[in-house]
Amino acid sequence: MFRPHRLRTSGICLAGCILLVHFSLAQTSTKPPGSNPSQKILVTVTDENEVAVPSAFVYLQASPQAVALRCVTDFGGHCGFSNLSSATYQLRVEKEGFYSLILPTIQTSLAANIDVTLSHQQEVREVVDVVESPPAIDPAQIAAQQTLSGLDVLNIPYAATHDYRNVLNFIPGVVRDVNGQPHVAGAETYQTVTLLDGFNITQPANGQLLARISTDAFRSIQVEPAREPAEFGKGSGGLLMLNTGIGNDHFHFYATDFVPSFQDKGGWKFDQILPRLTFSGPLRKGKVWFYNALDGEFDNIVYTELPANADNDHLLRIGNLAKLQANVTSRHIVTASFLVNHLHDQYSGLSPQNPELSSPKDVESAYLASVKDQYYFKGGELLEAGLAFDQYNLKWTPYGTSPYLITPETFGDTASGSYYLSAATRARRLQALTNLFLAPHHWHGRHDLKLGADFDRLIYDAQFARQPISFLRQGQNPPTAPNTCLTNVPPLDSPCSRYSTFSGGLPSSTYNFESSAYAQDRWLINNRLLVESGLRLDWDEVIRRPLLSPRLAGTYVLDNSGNTKLSAGIGLVYDPTFLFLIARPFAGQRTDYFFTSGAETGTVLTTFSVDRNALQAPRFINWSLGLERKLPAAIYLKAEFLEKRGSRGFAYNTPSGSSGNFILENTRDDRYDAFEVSLRHNFRESYMLMGSYTRSRLHSNQALDFSVDNSLLGPQEPGPYTWDTPNRFLSWGYVPFFKLPIIHQMEIAYSLETRTGFPFNVTNDQQQLVGPPGARRFPDYFSLNLFLEKRFHLFGYFWELRGGFDNITGHGNPYVVNSDINSPQRFTFSAFEGRAFTSRIRLLGRK
Repeated sequence: MFRPHRLRTSGICLAGCILLVHFSLAQTSTKPPGSNPSQKILVTVTDENEVAVPSAFVYLQASPQAVALRCVTDFGGHCGFSNLSSATYQLRVEKEGFYSLILPTIQTSLAANIDVTLSHQQEVREVVDVVESPPAIDPAQIAAQQTLSGLDVLNIPYAATHDYRNVLNFIPGVVRDVNGQPHVAGAETYQTVTLLDGFNITQPANGQLLARISTDAFRSIQVEPAREPAEFGKGSGGLLMLNTGIGNDHFHFYATDFVPSFQDKGGWKFDQILPRLTFSGPLRKGKVWFYNALDGEFDNIVYTELPANADNDHLLRIGNLAKLQANVTSRHIVTASFLVNHLHDQYSGLSPQNPELSSPKDVESAYLASVKDQYYFKGGELLEAGLAFDQYNLKWTPYGTSPYLITPETFGDTASGSYYLSAATRARRLQALTNLFLAPHHWHGRHDLKLGADFDRLIYDAQFARQPISFLRQGQNPPTAPNTCLTNVPPLDSPCSRYSTFSGGLPSSTYNFESSAYAQDRWLINNRLLVESGLRLDWDEVIRRPLLSPRLAGTYVLDNSGNTKLSAGIGLVYDPTFLFLIARPFAGQRTDYFFTSGAETGTVLTTFSVDRNALQAPRFINWSLGLERKLPAAIYLKAEFLEKRGSRGFAYNTPSGSSGNFILENTRDDRYDAFEVSLRHNFRESYMLMGSYTRSRLHSNQALDFSVDNSLLGPQEPGPYTWDTPNRFLSWGYVPFFKLPIIHQMEIAYSLETRTGFPFNVTNDQQQLVGPPGARRFPDYFSLNLFLEKRFHLFGYFWELRGGFDNITGHGNPYVVNSDINSPQRFTFSAFEGRAFTSRIRLLGRK
């Protein structure tokens, strides 16, 4: 037996980034070297924490002139070469997001097992021999996928960089709505499965993405809108995967935006501070590591349009992600994490249209805990099991009980009085999962089989209390009592156009239990053709019917160099049964009184009901076709066509002859078509340019979402969803700017988005829908963010300073519209996104 050897590169990284290569060379024959004409090499690739690295490219080359042999690692990080002649080879290992590794001499006269350790790419402060792996077309990547690396998340400039959800908007195919929620491939947010390190983290009741994680914590963010394997569901919108870091054998620390900012609004005042602190390292080298990412926010939001001493809102938010990994043995790995969020907003939604008294106190918290156990068997199998618990709490508290009034104004409705809604909700999820990767089997090619199961227990507790809402007519004075709309004297002179009262909303609990199982096979027929088939079985406590979801997809590499790949797939996907829809009848009911010219003209009672026995699971047929091509100058082209056809979607409808009795039915049909093309070019030292264009169409036969708190009235009608944007162009980059003897090198970072404006509904002064949904649109959106960045040494530390402008052109991008067709100022836009100078300072560790 040969003793293991370790090679160390001379690259210098933050806190010491080391690349390791281990050799376990075993003499398997007593024959002298060169006597065996057919040799084999098995390569195993792991990261710094001995976790297997799948889809790494391993190249073996006998000489610079020879054609390099290539293999791609499987789920266990293994790949091999056979039928090798006795010679000396160079071994090169690459995977995007890691530093590449080259081993100059490999002797095949010995049957070898080679263990390679790749290090994750980091913010390198000095580069000597450390080289980033170049991008590559992965023949094993079947799903349509867009990826942002952890460095991309930090390098892309965008407004409010302390919220990672804002950077999702710069992933092709992902659109952020006016509430900050992401929509993948045209889907509702709750139709996308969002995973944090492998566990579902969407709010269990409404499916919103509410969890806050420090933007410094990410290793990558991946989106898979199509051709996702049977392992993942339910979710017609595909996958959103948030992958965070873990410590290694070296201590690291980073600090970001720890200096407060100030604002000149009626005099100089404190503005905000957005600190982030990340630190990691070993608890026991080679065995146990920790990682902690803390982020906070304190805002003093001031509106000079409001009266003095009633013109500001204080918002406090804190979040912390703590992780731990322990390698019990070389084959047994346990990871655990705990994420906590807390938010306290003194006057939530404060604006010139919503003064302090009309803005409730908002207190929210979230707790997400998980543990995962992975075991690698000697036979090549991998078994993983995990448990997770999520809990989201929300409490809205109004200030007082003054009558709540809505008054039509030039730039939209203005509120006064105490906010009408008091709410307390709690949503919980207990999740258990297991996955079994079987060792590869060979039958007309190689088969990689995977089996698994997932179980979820969902609980939603809610309680609501509401006071009446008075909708005033144009030019009318506020009533002097809560019920003046109804009792005004004389009776034909009511100042209101509509008066809403509420009942119900008592404490309630809604439950669901979901179970699923799947089996999938990745069949490598030859070096160019890969086919993945799978079958998924789902069942939940609400629908109570077994649901089978077959999936079929594949890739074909057109050339020996691997520079062109075609992908295609089709699948049946079911959507989840989210509790916020099932629980809507418990949220309460509304009675609306309508007035015309001061006289009462009618009354409508709005109620909601669910017949669980009549419900079916919403389903989509999704198919897609993709092309990837490496162009000259290392430019990578990616083109995707996606078609989604949804049927039996959930929608609240009013039966014939009923104006306000809504019943949850499976009557919604959705249609989404998109063609997307993107170009990406990587430079040295993580520099990059990217551009993409998406042409899409999103349409539903029932585009409205009615609820007791949605004052819109009207029947279900076809139209686009409010985040529909048929034409959209994105571009971002991080490139060297200039280099002078004194200033040295600086970087320039930019991001650009231009798109069709979002649609909006037109209503009358009684909040009744006029015309079809989405009949009009906001103006086209354009925003260019441009920043300069400099890294330097000071006081024995490495620093980064960035400054620049969001929306540097000052293009008027409005967020508010007066959609009241009865208003003299109808279709007037306001709340424009202006030009804003922002800066960022980061402490990157010791020199």
